[in-house]
Amino acid sequence: MNFLRHSCKPAWGYAIIATTSCKVKELMTKSNPFFRLEQENDPEHSKHNHEENQPLFTERKKPHSLLLGVVFTSLKMTVLAFIVVGFIGMGLVLGVVKAYVETTPSLDTAQLTISDYTSYLYDKNGNLISSIADVEYRDWVDIENIPDMLKNAFISVEDVRFYKHSGVDFKRLFSAALEILGNSNSSGGSTITQQLIKNKVLGAQRNYKRKIQEAYLALELETQIDKDTILEAYLNDVDLGESNYGVKSGAKDYFGKELSELTVRECAMLAGLTQAPYRYDPRRNMYQRNKMEVTDERTNQVLSRMYQAGFITKEQYNSAMTEQVHIVEVSAQKQMYDMAYFVEYAISDVVTHLLEKRGLSNTSANRNAVENELRTSGYQIYTTVDPEIQKTVQNTISSWDSYPSLADTSKSLLVETKEDGTVIETVEPQAAAVVMDFRTGELRAIIGGRNEPTVRKGINRASQSYTEVGSSIKPLAVYGPALDLGYSPGSITYNMDGPITGWSTEKGYPSGGLDSRYGPVTFRRALVSSLNVPAAHVLMDDVTPAISAQYLYALGATENKINVDGAGLALGTSGLTPIQMAAAYSTIANDGVYLEPLSFTKVLDAQGNVILDADEVRDTRRVFQPSTAWLLVDMMTDAVKTGTGTKAKINDITVAGKTGTNSDYASVYFAGMTPYYVSTLWVGHDYPANKLKKGSSGGNEAAPLWQAYMSRIHEGLTDQPIIDADPTSLGLVKRTVCPISGLLATDACKNDQEHKPVTEWFLAEKAPTEYCDMHVTLSICTAENAIATEFCPAESVQEVSYVLVRPDNPLYQFDDEYLLQALPTAVRTELTTDMFVDSMKTCTVHADGSLSIFALKTQSQDLIQQVTDYLNNASNVPAEMSDALKDDISNLQVALSGYQYSEIEPLYQKLNTDFLALQSYMAQQTQNGNGG
Repeated sequence: MNFLRHSCKPAWGYAIIATTSCKVKELMTKSNPFFRLEQENDPEHSKHNHEENQPLFTERKKPHSLLLGVVFTSLKMTVLAFIVVGFIGMGLVLGVVKAYVETTPSLDTAQLTISDYTSYLYDKNGNLISSIADVEYRDWVDIENIPDMLKNAFISVEDVRFYKHSGVDFKRLFSAALEILGNSNSSGGSTITQQLIKNKVLGAQRNYKRKIQEAYLALELETQIDKDTILEAYLNDVDLGESNYGVKSGAKDYFGKELSELTVRECAMLAGLTQAPYRYDPRRNMYQRNKMEVTDERTNQVLSRMYQAGFITKEQYNSAMTEQVHIVEVSAQKQMYDMAYFVEYAISDVVTHLLEKRGLSNTSANRNAVENELRTSGYQIYTTVDPEIQKTVQNTISSWDSYPSLADTSKSLLVETKEDGTVIETVEPQAAAVVMDFRTGELRAIIGGRNEPTVRKGINRASQSYTEVGSSIKPLAVYGPALDLGYSPGSITYNMDGPITGWSTEKGYPSGGLDSRYGPVTFRRALVSSLNVPAAHVLMDDVTPAISAQYLYALGATENKINVDGAGLALGTSGLTPIQMAAAYSTIANDGVYLEPLSFTKVLDAQGNVILDADEVRDTRRVFQPSTAWLLVDMMTDAVKTGTGTKAKINDITVAGKTGTNSDYASVYFAGMTPYYVSTLWVGHDYPANKLKKGSSGGNEAAPLWQAYMSRIHEGLTDQPIIDADPTSLGLVKRTVCPISGLLATDACKNDQEHKPVTEWFLAEKAPTEYCDMHVTLSICTAENAIATEFCPAESVQEVSYVLVRPDNPLYQFDDEYLLQALPTAVRTELTTDMFVDSMKTCTVHADGSLSIFALKTQSQDLIQQVTDYLNNASNVPAEMSDALKDDISNLQVALSGYQYSEIEPLYQKLNTDFLALQSYMAQQTQNGNGG
């Protein structure tokens, strides 16, 4: 408010102008005869009393000398000239003062508490982790929580009459004016109120105009708020050096103390900093300049003033003068945050979600603005970090001594020189890990490198590195989508070296992970053994890359980092961060429901209002069906029990997971889950061109490190199911199937020693109902590799389960030599099972002169046909003989469906005997004249 424009309120500027004008007028009237003449002729002046009308000088009765008169007259004229010039100058000064006052900014008391205040981060338990600020560190404290000793220390040295003046201490003001005339600095007369106005309203410019406006606003401020409020605002804003603003920030930084813990000398030391924070800086003077006496002398001055003002007793003064003060050597503001990888990610995470909530684009400019808001608004950011887990994982990764060596060991240390000359050394290979609570979507640990960072905003590999994940992508992009489409862990794919439709490499199928001995494999076996070719078949033949990519996007992958092709989706050459992988695997463990991984639970502003709530902003959606999630966990549990992930086992805790080895040993991976957490781990060189040693694998290099920190995290925890559900309630049923055909197993399947039937889970509506038609078991005589007869000795007979590969089976494309490597008893044939058996040679070595079973069966079929034709063409055949022959034919046909010589031969002989008997009877009837 401008008091010159509102005469109802007193104003310092107005008072100065009015008072000065009256004084000048009075002086000029009494000393200038011209003014006296004007007054004598002025009607108003004639009303004054007689005493006031008397001239200042009376006429001399005695004449004076001419020389003396000239001198006296000259002197009077000179005095008059000075008075006139002074009056004109005073008028000009008053005009300038009036102009300065009229251009004074309006006073807004709300500005007094508007500052950049330090924000704070807390862990999942609500304990303070760290403060965050921009370039200024501030921490507001209410006046009632500021010790009187500290208040008095500042008052004694800055404004000892603070509670007596009305905003301007005129005694100090006039002293300052003398300093100005003497070309000294013009800041010595400012009261605490004026300093607050300078800091919060006018700025630090030092000149006459600022001084006049400062005084004017100080007077006005004290008419609007009380002294304690002014002192509170001042003590929360005062510059104490090293970017500390306010007494709470200063006490924490220099002494490591709360305000209530400060001693008398420490209070005096803080108060003494205000005059020259850099010069009196206790940390620099003690540890860098070796001039602590400079700070001590200033502190002693403050103590002396406190004593003179009566704020401390003689005893307190003497004690404080000899007190030893401990100064924190390294400013907390200059140190790295505790748990820096997590803290810096949490800040970034909050920025991202504030932008989304406010509908702002995620540009660098917007991010910088919101981050500055976070650092300067006194916010409270409650994170999800578990300090014990974070430190356990970081310590394990930092101290691990079994990292794989590099193919080129000269690349084991990266040296980088910054523009400021700072040298940063990075040991290679590096590592990154994430631990996530899959039931809540809350991140518990983020490890962005092998060692704690030494610089702020350095690389965080857990969130910023989109690394290849190798085979650990298979549950997400291959088998998960396939199961969702109705396939089963017992569904069949092929681990055979041959072209795959749609595979874009020159060979037409992937390299690595191939074991031709497997041949046909179930989905479960392919995943457990981390086979590449089967994964490629499932992707290209059953899922398709387009559908696979959609699943990855739904799991939180960044679209432009995913290669929508065979290698990108089945072999993991796409890029995902460890945090994204943790979220994806957590989706499986969380019954198929994706929960966006968040590092915060809520953010409060300085007044305690919630400005960001994780529950309100978290993205969530179902990706996999519950049955799919359960099956994937079941399959990956086997991968740890018996597959490539065995080195990730934790005693008495269920572990499910998948290894990953990237192309050409660029890096290794392990992603796994327990009943409590999901964790992902990447190990590799920051520059993928620098490979790990040949033979490095996720199972040998990543899984053991994962196990090392996860086993410590789980100490004292009891085991439980990862997904606690009855599979039958999810619509799953068990069936025993042939591992080659995928159909229900027969006795013939059970006889296959290389490919035993497996019992697997299926969706009830997708479970097989037909029996395997690929397996057939025959008794083979090893003497001739032919079907054995009852004449073959037992030691020469063995049961052989043949696999009939027909043209509609993918295996049919392979030549016999390659096919037999995978399936030693395979036979490529177009015959049905019965025809195949009939085509088999019967042992003649042990036939003992009898017909071979093949010949016997042929003769039996011929005999059946002959008897049938005879019965159809003959007449007057006795019914009892006809019926007997028909019974013989029927019995023989039943026996012919098998391969038992001892069963077929007597039935053949009976039919033949009965037929001969009929022929003999009919011939005799003809001779007797009874024939037709």
